[in-house]
Amino acid sequence: MFKLGWLLLVVGVVALLAQALGILDLSALRDLRPSLSFDQTSGAVAQPTPSSPTPSPAVARPSPITTTGAGETCTAGLPRFVHGVAALKAVVGTDMGEPLECERVIDAAGDTEQRTTTGLAYYRTATSTAAFTNGWDHWAVTGDGAVHWAGQELEPPPGAEPVRQPNRPRLGAA
Repeated sequence: MFKLGWLLLVVGVVALLAQALGILDLSALRDLRPSLSFDQTSGAVAQPTPSSPTPSPAVARPSPITTTGAGETCTAGLPRFVHGVAALKAVVGTDMGEPLECERVIDAAGDTEQRTTTGLAYYRTATSTAAFTNGWDHWAVTGDGAVHWAGQELEPPPGAEPVRQPNRPRLGAA
């Protein structure tokens, strides 16, 4: 048992040195946290979020900085909504909350997620759909416009209600 303890200590020191020298990247261990998180301000369990496919080992690591141009940058210190998720925020408004992190790639397909103060924003590459959920209600911006639905479906179902965007007049309105 004593030899096992020394072996673990040596392996740990070697791993720390390798990480410090840039030979080993242990940042992926951060993603092994339990999926149930607690809201740091209230102590309440966070709202459930859509389950994501498990990333494959071949997935490229996302950049900690997301840039869209014209000075719109998302950093860990100043998270922002960018790209299609920013357009979604314009539709959803305060129900979407504020970003807690930058948008991050979650799988080889290029799908992304971004935690907010009220839920989870996500983008599905296959359908070019930016969406947000608070655990039950969902909003999305699709090629056909903005929609809302309730339930467990991650993609807009056929009966999703169109959302009237505040700065766009309705068709046929004078």
